[in-house]
Amino acid sequence: MFCTTKTFRNSPTKLKTKLALRSILDLLFQIGWISPVVLTSILSASDVVTTSDWPGYLGPNRNSISADLTPLADSWPESGPPVVWTVKIHPGHGGAAIVDKRVYVMDRVDSEKDILLVFDLRTGEELGRGEIESAGRVNFPGARTVPTVTDHHVFTAGPMGVVAAWNREDLSPLWTVDVINEFGAEPFHVGYSTHPQAYKNLVILSTHSEEASLVALHAKTGKVAWKAPGLHGSLATPIIRRFQGRDQILYISNETPENPKGNGASSVAGIDPETGEVLWRYQNFAADLPIPPPIVVNDNTLFVAGAYEAGAQLLRIDLTPKPSFELLKSYRWGSHLCAPIVYQEHLYFLAHENATLKDKKTWPEVGLTCIATNGKPQWNTGADPMFGRGSMIIANGKLLIRDSYYGKLYMVAPSPDGYHQLAVANPFGLKRSDLKRWAPLAISQGLLIVRDEREIKCLDLRRH
Repeated sequence: MFCTTKTFRNSPTKLKTKLALRSILDLLFQIGWISPVVLTSILSASDVVTTSDWPGYLGPNRNSISADLTPLADSWPESGPPVVWTVKIHPGHGGAAIVDKRVYVMDRVDSEKDILLVFDLRTGEELGRGEIESAGRVNFPGARTVPTVTDHHVFTAGPMGVVAAWNREDLSPLWTVDVINEFGAEPFHVGYSTHPQAYKNLVILSTHSEEASLVALHAKTGKVAWKAPGLHGSLATPIIRRFQGRDQILYISNETPENPKGNGASSVAGIDPETGEVLWRYQNFAADLPIPPPIVVNDNTLFVAGAYEAGAQLLRIDLTPKPSFELLKSYRWGSHLCAPIVYQEHLYFLAHENATLKDKKTWPEVGLTCIATNGKPQWNTGADPMFGRGSMIIANGKLLIRDSYYGKLYMVAPSPDGYHQLAVANPFGLKRSDLKRWAPLAISQGLLIVRDEREIKCLDLRRH
């Protein structure tokens, strides 16, 4: 199934040496022999895997918040932040992962193959690529997913359901699994859109099959470790977070996940990532086409949001003596694509969907929305600006939001007091509104990777 692989043109990374160096530095930091500032300085200069990396969907802690300490500028010139580099790419919506100053992104030649591309974060030079035969077409052509990068592997998923593992050091292929054929799943007309999740020696996937709704594969071989049946299908990624004192897969799904208003059975569940055991299951949030994953608010509270008038819920879960659920607050509008973010005791999310797009009377109710983690609404921007189905992350205490209308990039100071816009730019110079700027953002060392349908840009957001 692998067609060709171009290995890195630069010298191969000395991965074992780098990992040993990182372990030594971590130990010295833990015992207090080096300060956070010194640790960050050494890691930034030495090219080891660092807290500044963005190794997959939703970042290093799967919460859309960067752990990078790089100071960002408080404003931009009228022309916008400096563009470090630009590369052309086939149409698509897959976002980037960034590790060791390398940018990993999925591309696709429609009806032919999936492509893993690797670029130098600082120059945009293509360092390597791997290609996989993958026939077929889907609505809104192109890649959808973000690669997942670990110490030794890169895991990718294409829109036709072909999941692959690559050796991170030289991009040599390790294995592929066609989840549609392997697990008897129904293909989605919008394509396979969930991001592989790495956990210890496993890769967690959703397959959209009732017989194996979620599966765990062994990272080294691709062999099945466990299957979890009966959890339905989803466009939402089964995200792995710490919740209720333990690691859990948090998964939101629906019996008819591609049929808005299909009235299929819905499900929000917590699953043991080691075994696939379902720990709890809540079935009173009717998200007919779920895309954002459940969001951890605190150790016993989740925020779930959807589109097609599913709205959003703030939900408290208690597992003792048996699972019980308390609906703390419900909201009329949820988030269509972008994962909400919890930051300093407040939730931020982009409220927008088809219903609000078509009905101007709803515009005062949507846009960037802030609510307290106790459920109390704080403010929302309405239509000024609305942001659409954009993407959003937090870095250096700043909200970075890309709207899906014109591809504008906003820098906002997150605050419960109101909307405080610091800067806005249009890095792609787009003048046409088509709501198709969906790729998630990624940042490392103050360099932001932004993907439009046919281009990727690296923007320098650092304070100089």
